[in-house]
Amino acid sequence: MRGRMVKRAVLGGITGGILLGLYLWLTTVLPAHQSAPAALQYVASAVFGNVAYTSESYAVAGLAIGLLASIAWAGGYAYFTNAQPATNRHWIAAGAAYGTIVYTLTQLLLLGSGHFIPPGNPTALVNAVVAYVVFFGIPVAFVVRSLSVEAAA
Repeated sequence: MRGRMVKRAVLGGITGGILLGLYLWLTTVLPAHQSAPAALQYVASAVFGNVAYTSESYAVAGLAIGLLASIAWAGGYAYFTNAQPATNRHWIAAGAAYGTIVYTLTQLLLLGSGHFIPPGNPTALVNAVVAYVVFFGIPVAFVVRSLSVEAAA
């Protein structure tokens, strides 16, 4: 049972993390003419502080941190679906709600670490919420549901 939940968390987290990262790269990093390493250094700075901006090698740490965070968030969702199996029947709504929760809690964690950057305008806020709902929460819910159905068969 625990092994299946870990598999759901890892595969769901990797899927959601990659999709979220790609979407944010295309909609925020590229239009701002920033580099992917700089964006990943920002992620690393939430853990290591401003030293993360001193070397592009921190971009690798930022990538690992983002991936581990995605797996952890997906683990929370997988755990919840074990406790509430009916969630898998309504996986789109559950994934959308979970994406909203993950976005909100992530912003609170960034606020607590002193790395919160408020959205520059309402469009940026909507884009960020869409990113977490459509490109993280729903894909995580889909993977967890798919692996749950596979395990039940």
